[in-house]
Amino acid sequence: MRISTKFTYEDLKLIPPDRNRYEIVDGELFVTPAPRTLHQRIVGNIFASLHQHVRQHRIGEVFVAPYDVVLATGTVLEPDVLFVSNSRVRYIGEDNLSGPPDLAVEVISESTKRLDREVKLKQYALYGVSEYWLVEPEGKNVEVYRRQKEEYELAERLGFGDTLNSPLLPGLKLSVASLWGS
Repeated sequence: MRISTKFTYEDLKLIPPDRNRYEIVDGELFVTPAPRTLHQRIVGNIFASLHQHVRQHRIGEVFVAPYDVVLATGTVLEPDVLFVSNSRVRYIGEDNLSGPPDLAVEVISESTKRLDREVKLKQYALYGVSEYWLVEPEGKNVEVYRRQKEEYELAERLGFGDTLNSPLLPGLKLSVASLWGS
């Protein structure tokens, strides 16, 4: 006889804090190690640029991991950076975001490659995240996915010399090279 354990958000909250990241998808627990320096540098640069732009234009809020995004009782993700527009601020709670952000950004690490490219890509699309950015530190590029119906289409693949623009963030001109700056 096989016993199956499905994790919920309540279970997730009981895990003592350590240097790992814990996420659940359809009740399955995913554990990944703390990110490396380059990953954190890129995340910090994305957050700083988006936060400044969003605050200046008063179009919502930007958050950085660790911050739980509760999409369902058994699906809780933790994007590296996320943007919540004014139309979705009702999802922002005291402890988490209980609904989809407009934008989720993941910086790929060796330990999270499959999770970011396959699992999270499908889950973010399924739950209504309008745009998903995948940043590849080693390749120095950014893939931008936009939701069409209930799945993502690759809208653009940007290289180190390109500029990222998004309909979610009017007026944003984010140099891809600036993401690697220290």
